[in-house]
Amino acid sequence: MPYTILVTPTATDDIAAAIEYYNALATDLGYRFADLVAEYFDRIAELPTASAVRYRNVRCKPMKRFPYLITFTIDDANHSVNILRVFNTYQEPLH
Repeated sequence: MPYTILVTPTATDDIAAAIEYYNALATDLGYRFADLVAEYFDRIAELPTASAVRYRNVRCKPMKRFPYLITFTIDDANHSVNILRVFNTYQEPLH
């Protein structure tokens, strides 16, 4: 049974900004990005432990075709995955 995906407001903002950016570059590119994000969320929901642990209990799933990294935690008690960020790897992290 797949895990429930819960997306934080920060991750939602990340996705919205990426869609806007990519749609400004090329027609429908942002929507293709959004479709790919949804596919990755489905994959993560099916098998969240397949992604590497990078920072304590935070797991990371790099996306193909776009320079983004999906960071998330697993809540086994609630059978859910908390999507923390959909981070553009070309950005510098906040200090």
